[in-house]
Amino acid sequence: MMVQFGVDKAFEILAAAAKIPKTKEVATKLKEAKINGWLSHGSRPDAIFEAMKLNQKIDNFFDSPQFTTWAAFLKAVNEKNKNKKSISELDVFKKFYEEDDLLKLLSSADNIDNPRTQKYLDELATGWLDQPMHPQSVFNKLKLDEAVDDLLTKPWLSNWVEYMKKFNEQYPFAQTSMIKTFTKSYGDEKLAVMLQAATKGSDAYTARIAKNLQQAQFKQWMIGKLNPDDVYKTVLKLDSTSSPKADIWRAFYNAYDTAFPGQLFSFKP
Repeated sequence: MMVQFGVDKAFEILAAAAKIPKTKEVATKLKEAKINGWLSHGSRPDAIFEAMKLNQKIDNFFDSPQFTTWAAFLKAVNEKNKNKKSISELDVFKKFYEEDDLLKLLSSADNIDNPRTQKYLDELATGWLDQPMHPQSVFNKLKLDEAVDDLLTKPWLSNWVEYMKKFNEQYPFAQTSMIKTFTKSYGDEKLAVMLQAATKGSDAYTARIAKNLQQAQFKQWMIGKLNPDDVYKTVLKLDSTSSPKADIWRAFYNAYDTAFPGQLFSFKP
């Protein structure tokens, strides 16, 4: 079967046969026999990875018969060689995928919610911390810088936040914040518009996060010596208080008035 169909296709056939009661036992035994054969011949995990064509595009990658068979083989290899350093799945992936290509694979719709994706991200993050890689670079690597509108609902944002916290703990001299990173990626105006819209969203959790980030942005503006006039004219570039963006300015005005009570400006909400 392996010769006729190729290793990768043969295991697709065995996987299909394992779902049929009449052929399940035979299919399972054939799969186990092949894995044991690889073990007895000293086959390398990377060689079997390539033979399974896991270095090529496969739909539902982590649920595919090719991957599950290879993962079972790798586990068997590590169990057989307990006196040696174990080989991780990620170790093998890195031989065939550049990091950006691996992240692209993990972020696909088929794979992003798979538990292995989280496991690989955790392992990658450990390596990034050891380098160390700045959170801004990791933010860009995870493609979080590409679109601001849905940033707060992106699946990998929480991974990045966790990475940023660990980075700040280990490298306090180079620490950063969410609002600094977001501002550098999107600019003040785009970020402000997104946060304002998110504060009005139907999801209470996201709205609360957006409100906190908006307050952080306002604080950043104040630290930068921006007053409501500056925000009105140079940040939001408003020409009328009837503009949808004027609500951002009004919110900032109120925050500024609370921080610096009694100061007068040319415009009022």
